[in-house]
Amino acid sequence: MSGERVTVIDIARAAGVSKSTVSLVLQGSPLVHEETRAKVNAVIRDLGYVYNRGAANLRQSNSKSKIIGIVVNDLTNSFFAELAVGVDVVVQSAGYVQFLSNTGESVDRQSEVIASMREHGISGLILSPARGTEAVDLKALVASGIPVVNVVRQIAGAKVSSLISDNRAGMHEAVRHLAGLGHRRIAFLGGFADTAVFADRLTGYREALVALGLTPQDELVISSAPRGRVAWRPSSGLCCCASGRRRRSASMMRSPSVSATG
Repeated sequence: MSGERVTVIDIARAAGVSKSTVSLVLQGSPLVHEETRAKVNAVIRDLGYVYNRGAANLRQSNSKSKIIGIVVNDLTNSFFAELAVGVDVVVQSAGYVQFLSNTGESVDRQSEVIASMREHGISGLILSPARGTEAVDLKALVASGIPVVNVVRQIAGAKVSSLISDNRAGMHEAVRHLAGLGHRRIAFLGGFADTAVFADRLTGYREALVALGLTPQDELVISSAPRGRVAWRPSSGLCCCASGRRRRSASMMRSPSVSATG
């Protein structure tokens, strides 16, 4: 049933009951025998069906939901907060309403909020995925037929549209800029090491150093949380990709001999 939205009819057929029985189970009716209820719920879980609470009203009014779900991995980070605000401006201008949620970098929380948004009948979803998100985590969502746009972090194998920065090219530019200022010992502060963004940026950083005749040094590659403290490595230039622009620039430019870009 991949690629198709699971329906009440599909559940009824798989459970060997009537469509009306499935509807009663979804509505929590006490008229259904507990054994039948358990059987139907097991099929619902197996098929990945999510009950749309607004579906009946939407069908009656013959209208389409005007809600766009926005799931962000860390709203305490100024970059992602600005991203959410920017999306909201566009969503509102198109006559839609934003349903915003923060996952705090938790894949489990992400699954919960996406399920809740589906229940409330979102028309589409924009996702800035939590660390550790895999294609399988979005399988049921993709199968539901709801349009999904993945932003910021790439998810390997996920069959969704993506809007991703060219992190390798960005790091090429950053390293060239610092080298152009005369720096030769350039450090890399790249955020969480277990993300595709980090890997892309690190690849671009190393490629640029080699292209400029500089030797990459592992001791100058630093991973850290966006707002965490890091152990200082003696360097004259810093490619910083870990957090919001304002907070970063204030802390990294304390030494007049160090140039930072990010």
